[in-house]
Amino acid sequence: MIKVSEARKIILENVSLLGKEVVGLDECLFRVLAEPVLARRDVPPHDNSAMDGFGLTASTTAGASDNTPVSLPVVRTIRAGDLAGPPIREFEAVRIMTGAPVPGGVDAVVPVEDTYVEAENLFLTKPVRKNANIRRSGEDLKEQEEVLPAGRPLRPADLGLVASQGIAQLKVYRRPEVAILATGDEVVSLGEVPHEAQIYSSNSHALTALVRECGAVPRQLGIARDEPDHLAAMIEEGLQSDVLVTTGGISMGEFDHLKDVFGKIGVEVLFWKVAQKPGKPMTFGVRNEKPVFALPGNPVSATLSFELYVRPALRKMMGHARLYRPTVRAVLEQEIKKKPGRRNFIRGIVQRKADGVLYAHTTGEQGSGILRSMSEANGIIVLPEDADGAKAGERVEVYLIDSEEALCTDGD
Repeated sequence: MIKVSEARKIILENVSLLGKEVVGLDECLFRVLAEPVLARRDVPPHDNSAMDGFGLTASTTAGASDNTPVSLPVVRTIRAGDLAGPPIREFEAVRIMTGAPVPGGVDAVVPVEDTYVEAENLFLTKPVRKNANIRRSGEDLKEQEEVLPAGRPLRPADLGLVASQGIAQLKVYRRPEVAILATGDEVVSLGEVPHEAQIYSSNSHALTALVRECGAVPRQLGIARDEPDHLAAMIEEGLQSDVLVTTGGISMGEFDHLKDVFGKIGVEVLFWKVAQKPGKPMTFGVRNEKPVFALPGNPVSATLSFELYVRPALRKMMGHARLYRPTVRAVLEQEIKKKPGRRNFIRGIVQRKADGVLYAHTTGEQGSGILRSMSEANGIIVLPEDADGAKAGERVEVYLIDSEEALCTDGD
């Protein structure tokens, strides 16, 4: 039985970045950029007005006041999308809209609300500062400037930035296809009618959602029965994908065949059992450089083990530099007892209260079969291997599985 830190190290040493592919821009959200994006043109491509108003030469407004307003004839209107047209002459003005190009001779734009117009003559009662309300060509991006670096996970604003360059496709790292296989005669698929000793395969659907949530592509294989040949055939099918995740069948029971089947079909098991609670029978192996994760069958153990081990591996394969969810220190609101020897992962609720401090308490009963304890949690309270628990008021490490909810202030 190995430590959690050792298990994570072994997994990350045995997963590799996947290949690259070209994807349409609107399909790139949260994908990782595989090569830098360079600007093809200046943004904005021309000097333009930052607001609706009047373009003029700032020096012509010197001395303007309520008693001695400056009057300039408005010679034409320039809308967004129009060409700038010829330069203005001294002591002329143009009506100009937001985003419209400024013609020669215009070195300032005065907002509509700071002026009044009579018979197409503009009147100003205070001087205008040179360069006021003009957006200069290239102030956002310069041609050939690096817009986005390789390795960047693409956010919505990034895609807008790329679109401003007329770029319709990007080269990104490929997303792994993850085969998900439930095992056991005691589980049935949705739509089947279970007998009184059977349960629905909830793990299949929780794991599918977790794969999709971290950006990979899930592929449900169904359920393998407790029969070695059938199990082996379904594992072989799962190994056609980039990653195989199984759940159940990895304990020490008479009908837990998974470990033996791995040996027969050439899956090299790199560790079996981790010093953690829940999820001790967590197993990891490889075949032909493809990672195989055998998660426990209990629903909390399965989802928690995915969070701890599978999610970081998938993120590495997709090119992410940040593999793990954020962790915080929070004040424990109740005493938690444990036996030394295994790292405990307690499902908890974390909240920033009015004093600005993060507090944490458990979701209640912590059995590995109580999936509600995971459903209600926004964080996982981590108690180290050598600890015998933690007292109320003590600061503990918390692994955030919903950072938005956890970091909101109480009452928001």
